[in-house]
Amino acid sequence: MQADLDDVEGLVQALLTEVELQAGGETLELQARVDKLAMELTRGTTTWRSKCDTLASEQATLEGLQTALQELSDQDHDAKVARSVEARTEAQAALEAAEGSVSAAQREVAGAEAGDGRDESNRSLQERLADAQTEATHADSEAKAADVRAKHLAKQLAEQQKALGSKQQDAGSLQKELAHQQAVVDKSTKKLQSLAFDEAAHNALEEAREAQSLEVRQAREAVDRLSQDVAGWCEFRYSPPDASFDKSRVHGVLARLVQVKDPSTTLALEVAAGSRLYQVVVDDASTAQKLLEKGRLTQRVTIIPLDKVYAPNLPSSVVNAADRMGGGKAKPALELVGSSDHLQAALKYAFGTSLVCEDAATARRLAFSREVSTRCVTLDGDDFNPSGLLTGGSRPGGRCVLATLHDLAAAEARLDAACAKLASIEHQLAATSSAQAEYNKLRQEVSLASHSLSLLQERMACSESAQLAASVAALSTELAESKQAADAARTKSKEVAAMSKNLEREIANFGREQGARLQAAKEKLKAAKAGVDRCRKALKAAEQQVAMANAERDAVGEERVGLQAKIEASTQAVAALKAEEAELRESTATSRDAYEGAVAQLNTRKKRMQESDEEIAGHRQAAARLMRAIQELDVEAHRIEKKSKAIADHGNKCAEFAAKVESEYSWVSVEKAGFGSGDYNFNNYDMRKSKLDYTEAEARREELKGRVNSKALDKLEKAESEYNGLMSKRQIVDNDRQCILQVIEDLDDKKKIAMKDTWHKVNGFFSSIFTTLLPGAQAKLVPPENQTFLEGLEVKVAFGGVWKESLTELSGGQRSLLALSLLLALCRFQPAPLYILDEVDAALDLNHTQNIGSMIKAHFPQSQFIVVSLKEGMFNNANIIFRTKFVDGVSAVTRTVTQRGRAEQQQQKGRSNVVAADTRRVLGNAN
Repeated sequence: MQADLDDVEGLVQALLTEVELQAGGETLELQARVDKLAMELTRGTTTWRSKCDTLASEQATLEGLQTALQELSDQDHDAKVARSVEARTEAQAALEAAEGSVSAAQREVAGAEAGDGRDESNRSLQERLADAQTEATHADSEAKAADVRAKHLAKQLAEQQKALGSKQQDAGSLQKELAHQQAVVDKSTKKLQSLAFDEAAHNALEEAREAQSLEVRQAREAVDRLSQDVAGWCEFRYSPPDASFDKSRVHGVLARLVQVKDPSTTLALEVAAGSRLYQVVVDDASTAQKLLEKGRLTQRVTIIPLDKVYAPNLPSSVVNAADRMGGGKAKPALELVGSSDHLQAALKYAFGTSLVCEDAATARRLAFSREVSTRCVTLDGDDFNPSGLLTGGSRPGGRCVLATLHDLAAAEARLDAACAKLASIEHQLAATSSAQAEYNKLRQEVSLASHSLSLLQERMACSESAQLAASVAALSTELAESKQAADAARTKSKEVAAMSKNLEREIANFGREQGARLQAAKEKLKAAKAGVDRCRKALKAAEQQVAMANAERDAVGEERVGLQAKIEASTQAVAALKAEEAELRESTATSRDAYEGAVAQLNTRKKRMQESDEEIAGHRQAAARLMRAIQELDVEAHRIEKKSKAIADHGNKCAEFAAKVESEYSWVSVEKAGFGSGDYNFNNYDMRKSKLDYTEAEARREELKGRVNSKALDKLEKAESEYNGLMSKRQIVDNDRQCILQVIEDLDDKKKIAMKDTWHKVNGFFSSIFTTLLPGAQAKLVPPENQTFLEGLEVKVAFGGVWKESLTELSGGQRSLLALSLLLALCRFQPAPLYILDEVDAALDLNHTQNIGSMIKAHFPQSQFIVVSLKEGMFNNANIIFRTKFVDGVSAVTRTVTQRGRAEQQQQKGRSNVVAADTRRVLGNAN
């Protein structure tokens, strides 16, 4: 009870501490942030609304200007000017016509006054009569010539018709052949048209196939290029361990199985998964064991068996707390990836314990908060670990593998879609292939038949009958034209003869009608002059209308230009205001979201504080109840203590009596274990009768006393009990012995396997290192003849393929290299982070010294070496060189960074870790 009370008081104290912390700096800071965001939101909303009003006003102004411009555009001033110009032109033409009428009337007046009867053409009656007689004579000549030509053409036509009649038989055979060939063409054309084949659609399919084939090639090239980019990371090569091996149980590298839902999170997911992303997923542990033992793997791999892998997942309380504290900027990494259902265990293994955050501030806040305390990775790849490890900075060159894989999946999807579309087009072309063949055949037939028809038509056109028919047709046409010309000439001759008679009659009557003619000519002249005056006035009015129309058009043009300039300026102002309004709206929305998020966090914090207050009140009530219960229990304990003391006194007395009974009766100590059961269950016994029986037995015992050993039975039972105990212990010892022997045997087997594995690995390292140090030479570790590797190993060396019998045949330098190779092979098996080599090249020449540096670079990329050397060959492979020399009697040390070291430093520049840095390879030499 006291422990419960202490627990409750501890909870109360913890809650009080939490309330004080929440009510302290963080809550006050959050409240200040809410107030600041509220002010920013109010200021931004006011500015945005003001900008909206300004935008509406400017848009109304723009609409008014556009309406005015539209009204001006609706007024077609150019057409009005054109109509005015046309009216002026008509007035000018009317004036010219009127002036011509005046001139004609003046000539007519002059002719009437002169007495020669001149008319508007300024010709006298005699001149007009002579012209009419000349025209009549010319018309009669034309009529006679046309009649002569008609007679000649009629004679030629009769001859040609006669010749054509004699050639009709030959023309009939050609006509029949031509009609037959035309029927063949019509039949083939009809059959071609009735064929259910669309040549345009087929050509479109051919073009679509060419375009789709190009798209498939491009998509395949993209897939191949992306596959090459990830080939070194996401390939897993192995050989089937046995003939019955099921390859479907090997799913491949995890990175190829992951489907990223949001491409922007690929870098964060790759950092979150780390090296697990490149591990191989298999169905079970047995498959993994077979691959490791018999799969002939070309590189070291880590295998994820789905039936054994540990698949952690973030608790819902952590996810909810991260969502609440991060304001929606943090999500579990597992929710951002997908895959098949049976691969969920592998996804949880790689991504189940990490959160992906949008920015570093959110990641830092969640990673080091008490409620979340989970590893967080930002979209930029910065890693925040609750243990205190922070990793960030610029990343090495090269693209994110997951991003490349995401692009590869998209490219493969495009390739599949393009291949499916190409297959569909190929299927459609295959379905129309027979119709196409029939169509091509019929089209060729139509082409041949049409060619034959054209040849027959040419033959028909070049035949004598056709030429005669054409000649007959031409002569008939020419004869008809000649007859028409003769009729026209005779008609004209009659008209000119009638005109000559009228002129002769006018000449005869001119003397009597001269006065009337002169009066009529003057009236006509007067009327013509009045018409000229009217036309001049009309022309002047038309010119005024043209000037007014031009002036109005120019004014409208200037007004239109001004309106267009105002509209352009207003449009630019509206665009600028829209941009500012959109920016302000987005800024206001961002401020509102931030304000609402901060208010939500503040409300959550206040709610949590209220809950903590309620929990504190509840725990205090519980503590009060526990205190009252403890007080009651203390009283009860005091009462029970007194009762227990009385019972203890009574028990002591009973114990003294029992000891006395056991001392008097030895069988009691042996049989007391069975008291209360069996024969010693006295509940069903009659004690009075038992006492009588006891008295009788006691008397009988006294009679037998001295003749029977009363302790023999007790000794027998004790001996049997000891025997059984010893046999039981012996069985336990035997079982333990078997277990120990089995353990020893298992340890021996594991020791042999471990030693064999160590031997093979060290032997491989030994051979590789020795060959690097001494090109052309070989070295190996082998058991002595007729012995196993457990009894020892010997070093064998070969030069040029010839194995040496003894190491005494080697030179001192060769022995040094051999010993160095063996030591470094053992170190390579269990590598250390730092090695110090002190003048290991003392007995070696320059070439072998350079080989040592190259060997260290190749075989120990993850370790640092401090090498003491006196030879320049070693310095060529160093990143940093420390040289010691005497300067004025004092040892001085100089530090030099080599070009190789500067290159590696440039590669590492920008990548920093707060607590732990990436391992860098440094090869240092001192002279």
